Amino acid sequence: MVRALENYIEEVKSIIASYVYSEGEGASFEDKFTEYSLEVLESIGKSEGARVLSYVHPNSQGGIDWKINGYCLKDLVKDENKKEYYETLDLFVTSYKNEYDYNITKDDYTKTLNQVKRFINSALKRHIDYIDKSNTELYHLIDIIGEQGKNFDRINVYFLINGFSNHDKEKIEVADADVFVHTWDIARLFKINESNSVHEPIEIEFESFTENGKGLQCLQVPSIDEMYDCYLAIIPGEILAKLYKEFSNELLESNVRAFLGQAGKFNKGIRETIRNKPHMFLPYNNGITATAESVETKVVDNRLVITKLNDFQVVNGGQTTASLYHTQKKFKDADLSKIFVQMKLTVIKDKEQKNIEVPNISRFANSQNKVSELDLSSNNPYFVQIENLSRKKYVVNPENKNQSLLWFFERANGQYRETLNKQTPAQQKKFKEQNPSYRKFVKSDIAKFINIWDLEPHFVSQGSQKNFIHYTKKITELVNKNKLPGENFYRKLIANAILFKTTDKLFGRKGANAIGENTSIKSFSVAYTLSFFHFLTDNRFDLWKLYEEQKIDDFVSNHLKSLLIFVYNHLEANGGGMVSEYAKRSTSWDKLKATQYSKNLLSDLKEYLISDEEKTQREKEKEIDTNSIEDSVFVISEIQKMGLKFWDGFRLYIDKNKPIGFDWSTAFDLVSRLSKSKNLTTREITFGKKVLDYIQSSPQIIDEVKALSKLEETEIIEVKFIYDKFLMISKDEWKRIIDLASQTKIFDNLELANVKAVQTALVKKEKIKEQAIIRAYESLKKLKKFGFDI
Repeated sequence: MVRALENYIEEVKSIIASYVYSEGEGASFEDKFTEYSLEVLESIGKSEGARVLSYVHPNSQGGIDWKINGYCLKDLVKDENKKEYYETLDLFVTSYKNEYDYNITKDDYTKTLNQVKRFINSALKRHIDYIDKSNTELYHLIDIIGEQGKNFDRINVYFLINGFSNHDKEKIEVADADVFVHTWDIARLFKINESNSVHEPIEIEFESFTENGKGLQCLQVPSIDEMYDCYLAIIPGEILAKLYKEFSNELLESNVRAFLGQAGKFNKGIRETIRNKPHMFLPYNNGITATAESVETKVVDNRLVITKLNDFQVVNGGQTTASLYHTQKKFKDADLSKIFVQMKLTVIKDKEQKNIEVPNISRFANSQNKVSELDLSSNNPYFVQIENLSRKKYVVNPENKNQSLLWFFERANGQYRETLNKQTPAQQKKFKEQNPSYRKFVKSDIAKFINIWDLEPHFVSQGSQKNFIHYTKKITELVNKNKLPGENFYRKLIANAILFKTTDKLFGRKGANAIGENTSIKSFSVAYTLSFFHFLTDNRFDLWKLYEEQKIDDFVSNHLKSLLIFVYNHLEANGGGMVSEYAKRSTSWDKLKATQYSKNLLSDLKEYLISDEEKTQREKEKEIDTNSIEDSVFVISEIQKMGLKFWDGFRLYIDKNKPIGFDWSTAFDLVSRLSKSKNLTTREITFGKKVLDYIQSSPQIIDEVKALSKLEETEIIEVKFIYDKFLMISKDEWKRIIDLASQTKIFDNLELANVKAVQTALVKKEKIKEQAIIRAYESLKKLKKFGFDI
């Protein structure tokens, strides 16, 4: 472990040196260590969208009055007066020294926290009125903090240290705000790196949460299996609310659904009980089910108490937990002191069984909202990946080629509404325009669309639950092999969604334009029709073209309607009055396939079909992993290829035309970074990709956009071209390059560190900054006189 930590530290040193070198003039090691740390925190879901913002304000004695290194404003919501505010403020402060093996002293640790404390106090009290408006980002951050004041639910201070810290977690006392300190030293960063985890376990010290400081009284269930221990406890409502306040949704990470708010009948009931009958909460409420990886207990006054839990997760009862906090916050008369909640805690001792048994615990635990197999699959990485794709795969609006839309995948029940509720009326309007509700789809829809494509309408006809279970069995092996869906799958999925929605609409409505009187068999008719359509066209209908166009033309639509009528009549004639049962059998599907259809779709739709060769090629085609490093480099390269004149023009185009979904400030930042040859941030890359998708559907605006800019075009460096060249360099050649550079001293220390960092990242298939690639390329060209020609 010691050796592994040493290797990690050397790797981080190299990465930070590479960041500094590739960023060029003005870059500092402290800022780049901060940037690296923010990337790590974002990768485990700690602070998405955090930004480096370094500022040191001196005091009158020449020391430091206050200091910050970064920030993140999160969870924009509206209060009861419909005024928007951020629930969470994350602030980052960094301790950086050139050596990485130092232990931060208690004095330095406390001194740095006091510096960020003075910033928080001064900003909240609006005492920082001396920041120049030209420092736009800092000026606006301070303004938001001062304006919002005590409305922050939580302020997190992340203390980033490139050395080691063994000091106890400090608390920052600030009037009208709860401030939580999270110390991230090099050892903690190493631990996350070694675990390859997508989250950091929550550690709860109940002694600090209970008023008596003794912990949470419990009853241990006699052990009946070596795999787990089980405890029963009555947990005060105030403690649950405090836990949710500090950890928010991280506490519910294993929960099967997002917090549904308090609009539903059940959550309203929880709220009313909290306010009007708090003493009856225990008998009325089913309680919570929780899991942990380990538990620490001790005996106090002859009673067993829980003192500490590691990786604590509420897997059932998320509605109860969140409602306690939100009701107390919204209604000042809510008294949680009389509220108690029963808790069943299961400690899975076998780590290999944890990922299997935690979903099972959710499945069988008593729940106030019914949990289905669909809910339980929410955290399946397969569906997490589809969610990621759905949030960034913009498609053209077939009714308005100048507008881009998204298909919103609701991985957990309530996500669409929860996302909408957190926005202002103006933001909600924009969200609905870009994420229309008719394009929302859920997990059962995925199973339906793909099983129809796989020619299994009889499974689809068995209902959402059974069809979904059948589908998950098919993808389990893919998940186990880490073969997650990419762009190819997503195109196929959305194209099939369009086919389904079109055919469903063609069936019509009862009493209006239905194709037949028995509208109760609509779902079976649509499923069988589409599978029959794919069967008759040998699964060669061009789904890629449909995905690009996002619409089925009248010619194909007429063929689908004719086929739909044919299938409807077939099911009516053969179903014997029980089509709902008939359609569930595989023999019924076999019978339809054996039935002669009057039209030859292979001939009639030949212009819409791909060849047998192309079909085979697509079946063999490797999934494009849109989260891969190569894809990221490609996107950055495409952004750079558009040229500085285009991006400056697009900034002005946004200001002039107000296209929906495009942020002027992000465009400004992107232009600034491109003009200074700086690395693009994740936000700017996402924005750039969105613009590229936008102009793909409206290429005619490119000249119009460029005409708006007065900037001159600059030389374009093909970063993807360089990256591909680097991939072709063999391991032995890389060793020769490093040895040659070391022997000749042709590179300075930072330059050599950058080349090494790029080579290491290529081998490990890790993220590489684009300027690091470009500068490494320039470095390698220096070796030409020694016989190496890249």
